[in-house]
Amino acid sequence: MKLLGIIVNPLSGDGRGSNIWREIEPLLKSQAIAYKAKLTTLAGEATQHAVTLLQENKIDQLIVIGGDGTIHEVVGGIMEAAEHGENCRLSVIPAGTGNDFAKAYGIPNNPLQALDIALKAANTVQIDLLKTASGRVAVNSIGAGFDGKVAKLTNEAAYKKWLNRLGLGQIAYFLSILRVFVTYQPCKAWLEVDGTTYEITDMWLTAVANIPFYGGSIQICPSASPHDGLADIVVIRSSGRLRLLPILFTVYQGKHTKHPAVSFYKGKSISLRTESPLLVQADGEIGGTTPLHIEIIPSGLRVIRAE
Repeated sequence: MKLLGIIVNPLSGDGRGSNIWREIEPLLKSQAIAYKAKLTTLAGEATQHAVTLLQENKIDQLIVIGGDGTIHEVVGGIMEAAEHGENCRLSVIPAGTGNDFAKAYGIPNNPLQALDIALKAANTVQIDLLKTASGRVAVNSIGAGFDGKVAKLTNEAAYKKWLNRLGLGQIAYFLSILRVFVTYQPCKAWLEVDGTTYEITDMWLTAVANIPFYGGSIQICPSASPHDGLADIVVIRSSGRLRLLPILFTVYQGKHTKHPAVSFYKGKSISLRTESPLLVQADGEIGGTTPLHIEIIPSGLRVIRAE
């Protein structure tokens, strides 16, 4: 096996990343597995770690120990290094709050099982990526409006930390959803998908998805596939809150698809303009405000998944 690159976010999952690394590092040494590890200390640092590992060490596989935010940063680094001819496979040992990426590719939460999948690397798949006009790349989803506010509130919330300590991190997203739901004000928007424009009144949410999951097991786009060269787009619109209540309790099972306030689209080129600027989230990380333009990068990344 060639030299492995490992990027660890010790703070992910309120310290779970650090605990997992302490468990895994002795195993790598006992098995004489050659690796180069870098630990993050600041937000955004994982991107540069990925670039450095790929350019200086010629690594062909990166293992990420962290959550969706860390994966998001690392993929940004992989894509930056790819511009200079470097390439690698991505594998994940989930250590975050939602772990939607891991869920989409069958990676278990058990660190030793996830490590075994990464080391065997028996099943590698090519996945699509979502790229914004600013060059930001997402692996899971990009959304504007309601989910942007939920992402911001969750990342700043004190309850996220203590729920992570209890192993209940996914509940943090649900609590944030309830808090934002009470005060959120929808607005008018214009969505363009592959050249066709749709006017949306009272828009709560527009999300562009590469996988079914986001926000900690919410099945926002149940039919989304990272292998079809298309993004799934969901729009939720309503002039009243009470009409949307059923969605809050059915979206986790993906059973909101028939609700009259929910519409779905598919496309390769997506633009969103809104009456007033709305927060944008990319893989759960705040990524500016609308307007928003997204293109698909077909088969843009190699991922090691469970068999």
